[in-house]
Amino acid sequence: MKAIIKSAKLRRIDDVWKKHKPQGLGFSDTDVIIIELKIKEGKEFTQNFYFRLKGDGTVGHSITKASEKRQLNILTFIKRYISKEKNYNIRANIIKWKDKEVEVEKLDAGYTIKI
Repeated sequence: MKAIIKSAKLRRIDDVWKKHKPQGLGFSDTDVIIIELKIKEGKEFTQNFYFRLKGDGTVGHSITKASEKRQLNILTFIKRYISKEKNYNIRANIIKWKDKEVEVEKLDAGYTIKI
């Protein structure tokens, strides 16, 4: 099933959740990409990617396995749908994500981007 990116925002986790991070996120997860999508049938949903952004706008590395897996998810998403560039600068290029087409799949009662 196909979906179109309506908007993509890069935010600091501290700006989104003022008091506590969502359960399961590590201390090295400092940033979140919030992607709003619209499926061809008209339904809309949001997907978040948690990771650590380096100062140069590229994805950083983490010392915990769970955080490293989240870093790999965003890198896989970028490589599959956005750019094949190795050191892709997310901060500078996230505004170009709008109107890109991605593949989604139904997962329980919602949807998720196929990575």
